[in-house]
Amino acid sequence: MNKKRAADISIALVFTALFLITGYYREQVRESLPVLWGTGMAAVFFFILALRDREMPKQSVGKGRMKLSADTPVITEVVLLSEEDTELMAWDMYGKISLVIGRDMKDNKVDINLCESPFASMVEREHAVLNYSGKNWYVEDLGSANGLSIQKDDRKIYKLASDALCRIERGDCLYVGRNRLIFR
Repeated sequence: MNKKRAADISIALVFTALFLITGYYREQVRESLPVLWGTGMAAVFFFILALRDREMPKQSVGKGRMKLSADTPVITEVVLLSEEDTELMAWDMYGKISLVIGRDMKDNKVDINLCESPFASMVEREHAVLNYSGKNWYVEDLGSANGLSIQKDDRKIYKLASDALCRIERGDCLYVGRNRLIFR
């Protein structure tokens, strides 16, 4: 049980207890009818929140980060892969609306820093940008010399034009120069 669901159930139980106490001592409580209505509605509200949390996508813990189950289309992280398909670095995307891919230098900071990646020399200072819009992530090349390519579910690699947006889906592999970023 996650913490939010446990908190919702606890709050609902407190309101239920207040409802029962107020009902039992109704003659001693001034304005008992509004108190009964308020505590009863609050208890129902928090029980509904707890049930709604149960229906959310299941999560599993892996390497200290929360990951959504594979059946959900939500992208929550981007992972830099080595040539042997091992994870080199990972960046959290959850709750963000825009991320710049590039190399950190003295005068600029990027969100996905490929400065320590195997092919860092092929990455511009500001190579590409990821934007979240309409429940989808999109990537755009910022006029880089080595460009961007993407590998979709069909296993084909597509070269992206520098002036076009491309929708990113969970499982897609983005090539920044020769660096491979996979979206999960």
